[in-house]
Amino acid sequence: MADLLGIGVSGLSASQSAISTTGNNISNANTAGYSRQRVELTPQPAQYNGAGYIGSGVKVASVQRVVDQFYIGQLRSDTATFNELDSYTTQISQLDSLLADQSTGLSPSLQQFFSDVQQASQDPTSVPVRQVVLSDAGSLAQRFSTLNERLQSLSQSVNQQFSAQTSQATTLAQSIAKINQDIVNQSGGTGAQPNSLLDQREELVRQLSEIVGVNVVPQSDGMVNVFMGNGQPLVIGNRASTMGTRTSTTDPSQQVITLQSGGNGAAVDVTQYTTGGTLGGLVKFQNGTLNNAFNSLGQIAITFSDAVNTQHKLGVDLNGNAGTNLFTDINSPASMTSRALRASTNTGTEQPSVFISNASALTTSDYKLSFTSATAYTLTRISDSTVVNSGTLTAGQTTIPASGATDGFQVQISATPSFAAGDTFAIQPTRLGAQNIAVSLQDPKQLALAQPVRTDANLANTGGGAISQGVMVPQYQAATAGTTLAVANPLTTPLLVRFTSATTYQVLNNTNPAAPAAFVPALTGTFTTGQNNVVQINNASGVPSYQFTLSGNPATGDQFSIAANTSGTSDNRNALALANLNLSKAVGGLTMSDAYGKMVSDIGATTASLKNNRDAANTLLTQAQSNRDSVSAVNLDEEAANLIKFQQAYSASAQVISIARTLFTTLLGAFQ
Repeated sequence: MADLLGIGVSGLSASQSAISTTGNNISNANTAGYSRQRVELTPQPAQYNGAGYIGSGVKVASVQRVVDQFYIGQLRSDTATFNELDSYTTQISQLDSLLADQSTGLSPSLQQFFSDVQQASQDPTSVPVRQVVLSDAGSLAQRFSTLNERLQSLSQSVNQQFSAQTSQATTLAQSIAKINQDIVNQSGGTGAQPNSLLDQREELVRQLSEIVGVNVVPQSDGMVNVFMGNGQPLVIGNRASTMGTRTSTTDPSQQVITLQSGGNGAAVDVTQYTTGGTLGGLVKFQNGTLNNAFNSLGQIAITFSDAVNTQHKLGVDLNGNAGTNLFTDINSPASMTSRALRASTNTGTEQPSVFISNASALTTSDYKLSFTSATAYTLTRISDSTVVNSGTLTAGQTTIPASGATDGFQVQISATPSFAAGDTFAIQPTRLGAQNIAVSLQDPKQLALAQPVRTDANLANTGGGAISQGVMVPQYQAATAGTTLAVANPLTTPLLVRFTSATTYQVLNNTNPAAPAAFVPALTGTFTTGQNNVVQINNASGVPSYQFTLSGNPATGDQFSIAANTSGTSDNRNALALANLNLSKAVGGLTMSDAYGKMVSDIGATTASLKNNRDAANTLLTQAQSNRDSVSAVNLDEEAANLIKFQQAYSASAQVISIARTLFTTLLGAFQ
């Protein structure tokens, strides 16, 4: 009877454990991260009675979670991927809306400015029309500034999210480390697993993967180690690292992500290793799209203002004065200094500046200037990691490179620079271009819409020769073909071109039109019939001043005069030249409007691609969650069926005990 009673009791106990586990599953059906549990039963050792082995009942071997580690790992990976794409898409969508919107974008203001200049060319003496040009120039400068401010707001938002996300990641890492220790404590060497703690830990790791991509490595004692990036430790056993932020050593406007392992030692910059999760998406947006948007907008602003200023200074205003800068000088001392950012870790005291020599050659990349000694330097273009210049400073060298320019700029240093080994500088030629642009002129009469040089043909000419209106020539636009002549003061010296034959001419000083004087040595040129013959007038130092074109079929003795245009009235040639800048391919081979359009188009295409990738990642995440749930989630119908099954087993075991009791009572009665 004792054996039968023991068998019944063991069955009763096993069924009770199964019912309790099933009830627990039902209770936690909606608990996040909960994995259903099942009771593992095993027979108790059979007893030999002479005729054979008779079973002695059942025992509970363990209570196990029903999990598939492959599905759990896939869920973590897909969670990190989706959140990275979702974060990136959210940020870039704001940028796309900002730049593409007609009310906030740059294109309408840019087109309006050039339209105003075109309108002014039709009535160059009208002060009200000139005032419209100045007003819309101010509106355009303000639009550049507003867009830059909005980009800065996005940058500040990213910085704030860095802080919030790293704080949350630290909290999760600390919780995982604590549960690691609790798991070891509760296991207590028994080998039994604390299922609830394991579920909690897995859910915390999944939540952590929403913030940053992680790898999980189990330890033999039941703890897990959690790593990010290229192996940076977030959790090692029962110790958690601290994630945080700090101001970038090279760019005070940006925050970087730091990691302090185990709460000891220095916080290390791990921004470049931060991938996956919300933080990974924010890092990609900040270091890629946002920084490129700053630089692209700045490149357009610098190229635009430089081109307008250069052309404007080649004209004369209504007062007969030479044109000045319409917009702020791109190479003002403050602008030049702001383009070179010292690393806060530098030990040298040198502060370089950046001079833009050719705005059309600028790129949208930032650069890094680093020193391995007080004189050995390397200048690297960050966008493609190309070393664009390197060398050793020589005595008296004041520019990097020593001569010429790199990508349209040069770094200026003092004649006796004080660099030190390890010094680095962030060189940002275009980053603040949109912030620094502003209108310099206030008086509409100072708009230089006329050209300072005029030409005329002698009425007594007998040939069919012609001379174009003279135009001023910036150095970088100097004619590459034709006759080049040097005059001491070209703009103050009236000239006379006299053909000595149908194919040759001389240039005379026409200060006294009654008796033009020859230059010593003589200035002569050769004329080719049937083509435009460019004549460029340089000053005595060889610097281009202005140029004109001779064409047609001149005859011997034909004369053409060139003189300063002392009055800016009734002359719209420089206004037309300013309006034509809209067609100039000065921004990386594109017009200013096309460059902005390309910028908007590229961001729009990236946004559309990211949305598609995010949707695909969401589908994969849903599938991964479904796969995990198909194994580990609680199925209430299945649990209800199990509850009935285990209840029946419990009742049957109770019946076995009842029979054992009856038999025992009968047996006792036989001996009375």
